[in-house]
Amino acid sequence: MKQPKKTTVYTLSEAAKKLGISRQGVHEAIKKGLLEAHKANITKTIVQVTRGWIIHADALDKYQVSDSHIIRGKKT
Repeated sequence: MKQPKKTTVYTLSEAAKKLGISRQGVHEAIKKGLLEAHKANITKTIVQVTRGWIIHADALDKYQVSDSHIIRGKKT
């Protein structure tokens, strides 16, 4: 039997790091509808579950970061 393909998902912070912009930049893109994301429960530890944004890898691949966003949001 074929195993279902696992989908890679990113938190807001992980997406920001992958895109090379700030967390605020990712959040703005979500709010403007430029980056597809949804709210979900995120397990941080066995006893700690929080609610946060989940972004699928294919959505990150489709998102085009603007030059000004990179300049404003680049973390060093």
